[in-house]
Amino acid sequence: MQRSPLRSWQFRRVVAAEFISSVGTQMTTLALPWFVLTTSGSPARMGLVFVIQILPVPLLGMPAGLLVARWGARRVTIVGDLVDTVLTASVPTLYLAGALPFWALLTVVALVGCVASGYLSAQRMLLTETIGSDEGAVTAGNAMFETATSSARLVGPAIAGFLIAGAGPLNVLWADAASFAVSAALLTGLPRHERTPEPLSANRMAEGVRYLLRDRVLRTMALAALGYGTLMPVVLLALPVMARSRYDANPHVAGWLLAAWGGGTALGTVVVARLARRIPPTRFAAYGGVGAAIVLWLLPWHQPAATAGLTVAAACMFLPAVTAPAAALLMLRPPEHLRPHVVPVFGAAVFVASPIAYAVAGVLFEHLAVGTVLAAVAAGATLCALLLLNLARHPETTSPGGPVAAPPPVRATPPPGGP
Repeated sequence: MQRSPLRSWQFRRVVAAEFISSVGTQMTTLALPWFVLTTSGSPARMGLVFVIQILPVPLLGMPAGLLVARWGARRVTIVGDLVDTVLTASVPTLYLAGALPFWALLTVVALVGCVASGYLSAQRMLLTETIGSDEGAVTAGNAMFETATSSARLVGPAIAGFLIAGAGPLNVLWADAASFAVSAALLTGLPRHERTPEPLSANRMAEGVRYLLRDRVLRTMALAALGYGTLMPVVLLALPVMARSRYDANPHVAGWLLAAWGGGTALGTVVVARLARRIPPTRFAAYGGVGAAIVLWLLPWHQPAATAGLTVAAACMFLPAVTAPAAALLMLRPPEHLRPHVVPVFGAAVFVASPIAYAVAGVLFEHLAVGTVLAAVAAGATLCALLLLNLARHPETTSPGGPVAAPPPVRATPPPGGP
């Protein structure tokens, strides 16, 4: 019996690298905004840090796709890890040297965002290279990949909350820098994926855009992703604001809320990995969108920190049911030669609204109650769920380039070696 690609050492090494680097990143996700918020007292400045880091992703995502097509996913990911190691370590280094004005911090996070513009699409391409083209396996593999990411969201902030209280927020960044170095070492051992080098041509980039716009399924998924890319950063930014305004500026509560985000997402990815071969991707995404919208309506209400964390976890539990099927469709519907160009366009749909969302949210939280802003988020999530429901009611089995391969037969139990 053929061994499942999800049990190969290459796939496990990719997932391990993602988990290790994400633990460090999630520690920084709490530590860096907390540093800005506590030293400046300004949610707007905290939001600006997020804006500057996210902004290069949609701006450079499509050109970065050309680089991934030329260099290959493996090389782009390893180089990205090494550059992030240096950039992340530079923040506490400059701070200790007394040379970290706010503009310098913004410069560093902007460079981190530039690296992420190619790194994010390269990660998904690298993952697919280790799995193959089976729809169920790709969906399950993406879910397991997101399990590593969401588990890091559970572990990282919880650790960071304690380290911040004892050592200060910027010292947490040393661990993040080390995590990128370990990730690069793990990925260096992967076999090279032979590919014909492509010229850096804007024509291929434009062809990827046209394909995404012609394909109704990917176009609808991208529109929904644009909605979630606008809404979920507001929720993320709301968590430290909630900790400060509702829970006596307690960093442990801030860590608990971010950990709940990661824990709920981790549980959701496990469920998706188990059911990936049994539910069509568009229907799976609709289920996830509806569940997330329902629970998000509970978040605006003032409640104890424990129940607030459980509400965050419950809302995030449904998100992988949207993201994992979307990623699988993204990798399987386009022809292989267009995938490096379609992936960044789809990723840009996720990130294009994030800088605006962070900037606007920072200002809103200075003038409006956090509950009011979160109620608007719940209303927006409801609209996204309706969009996904409409897609699930009228699924397509063909793409602009021809028929899409039928999904594998439903199994009563997962195959040996499966998730």
